[in-house]
Amino acid sequence: MYYTNFDKVFDSLFETNSPIWKNHSTTFVPSKFAVEVKEDKAFIALSILGHDPKSVEINCYEDKIEVVAKKENKDEKTAVDQLIANIHETITLGKDLDGRNAKAEIKNGILSIVVERKEESKPKKLTIKVG
Repeated sequence: MYYTNFDKVFDSLFETNSPIWKNHSTTFVPSKFAVEVKEDKAFIALSILGHDPKSVEINCYEDKIEVVAKKENKDEKTAVDQLIANIHETITLGKDLDGRNAKAEIKNGILSIVVERKEESKPKKLTIKVG
């Protein structure tokens, strides 16, 4: 197999005895959220595993929802503590959703938010007159 100098440098970055990794331990845990939009509602789910539900702050605006959860500062750090990250997510809503009337629930470390459509943006069904 043919290796370029770039390949060798790139491979050396992932060696555990590489100088770049000595005395360095960081875990990056991205926060993820999922959105499902139905005819009259939008469902938002966000993982807040490891956070005390009382420390989660949800700010609802007309056009967005902001979720903030800060990690507790402990003197003792464990591997599990590295999996818990600060969360600051801003979820932009469409014009037809009303963030001010959102409802939230936490179950098994998952924050579920339900946002209703604005009344004026709900589809209106028409009946067809056959004549």
